[in-house]
Amino acid sequence: MPIRQDAPPTGRETAWFIGLTLPIAWGLAAIWLHDPSRWRIIQWVMCTPALIGFALAFWFRREPPRAVGFAYTGWGPWVAAFLYPLAMAGCIVGLAYATRAATGDASFIHFQPAAVGFRRFGLARSGLAAIPPRLTWIAVLCLPAFLVAVAYRLRWPERVQAALPPRLRFLHHGLRALLFAQVIWFFPGPLAPPGSYGEEMGWRGYLVRRWASRPLVAAAITAPVWAAFHIPVVFATAQRGNLLQNAFFLASIAAAAVPFVALYLWARSIWPCAVLHLTWNFWNPFFLGDVYGGAPGMFGGRVWIFNGEGAFGLLVNGAVAAALLWRWRAAAASGTRLAAAQTV
Repeated sequence: MPIRQDAPPTGRETAWFIGLTLPIAWGLAAIWLHDPSRWRIIQWVMCTPALIGFALAFWFRREPPRAVGFAYTGWGPWVAAFLYPLAMAGCIVGLAYATRAATGDASFIHFQPAAVGFRRFGLARSGLAAIPPRLTWIAVLCLPAFLVAVAYRLRWPERVQAALPPRLRFLHHGLRALLFAQVIWFFPGPLAPPGSYGEEMGWRGYLVRRWASRPLVAAAITAPVWAAFHIPVVFATAQRGNLLQNAFFLASIAAAAVPFVALYLWARSIWPCAVLHLTWNFWNPFFLGDVYGGAPGMFGGRVWIFNGEGAFGLLVNGAVAAALLWRWRAAAASGTRLAAAQTV
């Protein structure tokens, strides 16, 4: 029997979501591990949370996909999504050079701008000159999502529905399909959906949304589960057998889940979270190296330590997560005290 949309979250919904998403994603990832050249599979792995979340949201509560939050809700979360990866990379580089100075180990981190570049549409740039076109390209990639957000904020589908004759009002779904078609077509390529968007529609748009009134619970659930979602990566060629590196990698992913929870609760829209996910996947390997494939970044050296998905990533994301958890705990305690006072 379906659950009402306004009903409180249930452990059953959460259990179904986790119990379906992780095994299906791991199964698809196993195919990719067997043949890493089939990169499109990874995009489908990343979309698994969205597909499962949409199905369960309809099954349990008859919720349409837009319940995850498709509308534009203000510029603040978008700006934060763009700046957080850059700020984090800056903090990590600073920590790495401080470690180098303290230890006297010149090999810990070094600047190697020639190792990175930007090549697209006949434009080729390397080193620092690659940053502006790369930043422009990231902004262009986010434009389709921004268009969808504005369309839902201005209620374009509903306006089209109201303008059509009763018998043709079903055609307003065509506008929704067109809006999302340009997102899917524009981003990764043929037969490869935008994985970062798919993850956010599932992890934040379904799982975090279910526990939005209890941020500490949302963080406690999504942190380990999101880390578990990334377990197949530790069996990839670049990370296989590196136990300490893999431990830091999974722990940093878990810590990063908390800022994502905070961003979703602030925006109440999946788009800023998707932008953060997308920009992080661009800037972290560009500056700090690719722990997934082993490609170099603008800074070389002990990459597995100072990478944003390594030991220093855990340190920085962990500090942010601790501050957020403390704030949520204080707010929860304050609300409990207020409720107790009102009952006296």
